[in-house]
Amino acid sequence: MTQTPSGPSGNQARIYSMDALRALAMFLGIALHAAMPFTVKDFPGFYHDPAYSNIAFDLTYFLIHIFRMQLFYLIAGFFFRLLYLKIGARPFLRHRTQRILIPFIAGLIVILPLTYLPGVYNRVTDGGAHFTGADAAAIFRDIIIWRGPLHLWFLYYLMLMYLAGLAMVKWCWPVISKNKVIANFVMFRMKPAAALLLLAVLSFLTLLLFNTPFIQYAPGLVPKIEYLLYYGLFFYAGWVLHADMKTYFPLLKKYALPLAFAGAAIAVYLGLTEAAAHLHTPVVVIKVLATAATVLLVAGIMGVFLRWVNAEKPAFRYLSDSSYWIYLVHVGILNAVEPWLGTMPLWGPGKFFISIAIALAAGLLSYHWLVRYTIIGNYLHGPRKRSVAVTVKEA
Repeated sequence: MTQTPSGPSGNQARIYSMDALRALAMFLGIALHAAMPFTVKDFPGFYHDPAYSNIAFDLTYFLIHIFRMQLFYLIAGFFFRLLYLKIGARPFLRHRTQRILIPFIAGLIVILPLTYLPGVYNRVTDGGAHFTGADAAAIFRDIIIWRGPLHLWFLYYLMLMYLAGLAMVKWCWPVISKNKVIANFVMFRMKPAAALLLLAVLSFLTLLLFNTPFIQYAPGLVPKIEYLLYYGLFFYAGWVLHADMKTYFPLLKKYALPLAFAGAAIAVYLGLTEAAAHLHTPVVVIKVLATAATVLLVAGIMGVFLRWVNAEKPAFRYLSDSSYWIYLVHVGILNAVEPWLGTMPLWGPGKFFISIAIALAAGLLSYHWLVRYTIIGNYLHGPRKRSVAVTVKEA
């Protein structure tokens, strides 16, 4: 691999397939949260459909959960290096403050109360049977109670990783680069297969820091070292990937399907084992298999997108732009829709697909009319201009 530079230089071309992949990670989060009410194993504190549950939704949740955030952080590390080399450290920090930190703080103040509102309303008013001034006051008091950052936690950890990454580039890399052996190891300068194995070994070692077989949700604003190390490893892998795209991209494209299918097969086995609560296999073996599934799925799905998906097309680009906003607001929409669907005599899986459709529709409509061309959109993805239709009159 080429040496990591300390200033703006290097490959600065945008990879639209990676934009689409980042959008996929966001949209998969909607499917993951939409599946939670229908799992056999319920999630304390979250709505669970009283009339329907099926192991297929436990498997759906598990298959998404085992690789989605790892993929997201790897993509974030990839774009971290791209943007850092393009604009430098201080502009990068200002840029990420606008795109990540400010939306995170605004989300804590505005989005989280609105996210809790549907569930709290249903509980306080007995499903809308009554609504008094006392009810309104009780609802307000409840929705401002601090319960953690909920689905916004990833922004908090992402900002921490940006700060750590800038510190490493500024102070650690100049020291590391003086020792060729250490520098080669740190930058994964080895055969691609060996680099993939090294990522798997290191992610397995960090997974051992967790007292559960699989990585769980990271609540609270007190940084947890195990989460920073585990997800930070994938974040760093994204940096390394960008540093040597010419080596890795062709191989990821070539072996995309075998990698993805192998990862999916291991994940399905683990998911069925977990859903059926037959965890008689030693935890260390489960973590080995989980690591293999994660790394293979991340590499395989990335290869699929690099080979067949191009987000430069207007439709993909629009969805990529909207995915950030839709992810920020989708949990509140699902919290409003799913209890309502739960009262209806509908086919169980139909509720799942209807809730996703409503969340996507509401998210896209609100994005187009309230976000895309406003100051909110400027903070989330930069300014966008409305296309102007030009009518040409025939002579």
